[in-house]
Amino acid sequence: MSTIDGGTNPSWTGFMCLLSAAVAKWSLRDVEHAARTAPGMEHYRTKNTGRGSRRKRDPREAQARLERQWEKARQYAALYQSLPQEREPQDFTELIGVVDSVSDILHRLQVTPGRWSSEAGQSRRSILQALAYLTLQTGKRVVAASIRDLALATGLGRTTAATALQALERDRFIQRISAADEGNAAQWRLTPPISTDSNTVRSQLLNNPRPPAGFFDKRAELVTQLEQSLLDSRHDLFTRAGLGHRAGTLFARLSHEVSVTVDSAAKLLGVSPRHTATILSRLRHHRLIIRQGNGWARSKRDFRDYAARAIGVTGYLQGRAERYEAERQTWAWWLAELDTMNSSPTARPRRPHVTSRPLFADAPGERIWPRYPRDTDARADHKSARQLVLEGALNPESRFQYVGAA
Repeated sequence: MSTIDGGTNPSWTGFMCLLSAAVAKWSLRDVEHAARTAPGMEHYRTKNTGRGSRRKRDPREAQARLERQWEKARQYAALYQSLPQEREPQDFTELIGVVDSVSDILHRLQVTPGRWSSEAGQSRRSILQALAYLTLQTGKRVVAASIRDLALATGLGRTTAATALQALERDRFIQRISAADEGNAAQWRLTPPISTDSNTVRSQLLNNPRPPAGFFDKRAELVTQLEQSLLDSRHDLFTRAGLGHRAGTLFARLSHEVSVTVDSAAKLLGVSPRHTATILSRLRHHRLIIRQGNGWARSKRDFRDYAARAIGVTGYLQGRAERYEAERQTWAWWLAELDTMNSSPTARPRRPHVTSRPLFADAPGERIWPRYPRDTDARADHKSARQLVLEGALNPESRFQYVGAA
């Protein structure tokens, strides 16, 4: 954010600042405060006049632009949060196999639209695309992905995502390498193509096969295709409370089509023309698509946020992400409680007394959890524990913290 005047491309620099803030889990209020003075966010204060100078933006226009770009940055951050740290592949053998597997999966998605025509099929398609994206980005055949991370990346619920994973595994599109173990996510692998090149060279220290021509361009193209598809369909508007996941799928597919008719869109979705006409009508009602010749195309301006506000579903995915984070913390709290219960009294961590009020946040190291809430029968009260997490009572930076029942 310290780039003077936004550098040579203030628009790009400003969005990179927003993306960094979204990854760091800033709030819109924090971003608004930074946009007032941060040199790198000059794009949200002034606009280019086209004559080599800049002039101040109208406050309402600046606020609207900042909110619109902030929402887009949050969508990218939600997609990136499930990615592990980048690493350089030791050789290209595994990466070539990964690209071939992803390319085969995308081809099967395209040539068999009827398999994914139902609502459950659309959910399975999105989960499969998310796993393919993780595989392609990491360059590893086996990736660890929790149900909640996949659900947030696709805009689905955790139950729907879990059902989709089971169906994909049953249909042999993916393989479960290892199940979830306490705090570790399950590991998945895309089923490789049946055909195998007879000239495949085994990776060796001094004899690494050279990647084929155009290999990295193909990988970049597949990454962009999957990323754009996931981002276009992941929005509050395309949740069950809004227009539905199938409408989001069609909206995402329109980014690769000049225009579609009712019949061609029906073939893409694998549903009846009547059902497709209903979806197109809803998209047209909210000005997400426009008439172009004999078909329909995406509007040049993105009205998804306006449509979400009109329907009343703004913040739906954000609320879901907060609930899932609370569930993760509650589960970690309960696992820590089980470890304490099963350990000897001398090996248990020393917890703060119920009357204590810590003045500073916890020191670096293993977190010391307070006593788990109990009901009148001394049984674990998971509902109260989850409510305490949602209220922020376990946040080390919170003024009032829960340290156990009296």
